[in-house]
Amino acid sequence: MRLIIFDLGDTLEHRGRLRAGARPLLEAIKASRDGEGDPAELALLSDYGEAPSPAEAARLRKEYLASLRRLGLARYFTPPDRRVTLSTDVGAQKPDPRLFRAAIDKIKPGLPYHDVVFVTENAAHVRAARQLGMMAVQMSAPGQAGGEVTGLPELLPVLRRLLEFTPCAKTSALKAARTESVAQRSKKTDAHVQALVAQVDEQRLRDAVTELAAFGTRWSFSPGIAKVPVWVRAQFLALGYHAGRDVRYQPFKLGSGGQQRNVLCGPKTSERGMILVCAHYDSVSESASQSAPGADDDASGIAALLELARVLRGVTLKRDVLFAAFGGEEQGLFGSSACAEIAARDKWPIDVVINMDMIGYKAAGSAPRITVEYDHGNRNPGNDAAAKAYGLLMAQAAHDYTALEPVHTDIWSSDYMPFEAKGFACIGAFDADENPNYHRTTDVLSTLDLAHLVEVVKMVLATIAIVGG
Repeated sequence: MRLIIFDLGDTLEHRGRLRAGARPLLEAIKASRDGEGDPAELALLSDYGEAPSPAEAARLRKEYLASLRRLGLARYFTPPDRRVTLSTDVGAQKPDPRLFRAAIDKIKPGLPYHDVVFVTENAAHVRAARQLGMMAVQMSAPGQAGGEVTGLPELLPVLRRLLEFTPCAKTSALKAARTESVAQRSKKTDAHVQALVAQVDEQRLRDAVTELAAFGTRWSFSPGIAKVPVWVRAQFLALGYHAGRDVRYQPFKLGSGGQQRNVLCGPKTSERGMILVCAHYDSVSESASQSAPGADDDASGIAALLELARVLRGVTLKRDVLFAAFGGEEQGLFGSSACAEIAARDKWPIDVVINMDMIGYKAAGSAPRITVEYDHGNRNPGNDAAAKAYGLLMAQAAHDYTALEPVHTDIWSSDYMPFEAKGFACIGAFDADENPNYHRTTDVLSTLDLAHLVEVVKMVLATIAIVGG
């Protein structure tokens, strides 16, 4: 679910009068749905007076609710006990985390901060909300310069974009319709593919995950986030790919915030068809501004991306391969959305998108399973047949060239979704075992099974080799 919390003063109203477009904005949000098809939740959070006693707090709350009725806003925040939180209710003022947490828990106890959008005119409160992991948007106050959005009508497309691709919530427990693969090991395999998968190097995967986790946090709002795509680009260059011709940045905007960059490695155009292989370099945790090592989510995918690029460097295939390291995934697939827009606009000849998001965890003592995802409808059912064919091909590759036991699910909540919406066939690899360290500071290298990660990389490599011909 997606929760949108509004400030009131100078955001929805100014000096006792509604700001232009307030009610149409709230009506439009109530009619909107998030990326999972759920309605957006609305709430208000305000500093309103000081209450030296419980009786005074009750009076102030009654006065505040009366002002909402006078402004014609009360029906958007009903019932008020659930949807309206005042500083006097908590004994703290914005941007104290206790006030945010109280407002969120009224809607859904324990809802992660990164599922919340906060809208206010106060720049300091925007920064504090982002430090907690929320998406936050600064409105321009009436008569003041600055702000990321100038008026409420201009806010609507920003909020709709934040609803369109909800933040990553990629846990196996949330995904239904898991099915076992019916593929069986082939009697004969391809010697060329066997030779390729034999080159996958566990130590290189370990080194890449280690270096990515060493950033401390790769949270999209962290001060050091700009260093991460620079590091990724440097790894591609160190493999022998050429700056400009092969390796390049692709800018994107993170919501109403600043510019960030994807890293692409591969041809700019293709006449032969294209396989797009992707992972995301950002991370998140319950304490994202301090620590979000993201070893499995998704340093494992970026490490795999680099290892695939190394093994395939100089290998001639009938299709081109484009490697993409996306940013802004955890906040709502921002990097991949920007790339998918360009790919659709410029008619990139993408035959299949292969996404790798969390591929390094296996529970101790469990079978070596891997989830092979393929599209089952979603926004564009016209690409289902091709996606299924590629997904079944990947499962066959797992049987033929690895020790993995594939299972199948639909695609969901990761960087292939914007490409699926544009009509491209999409598949992915994802942990089959539930990772207890998901979106936590404990998602570190020591919790991964590197031998298992090697097998997953072999599976994707074999798939690319077979599809690439």
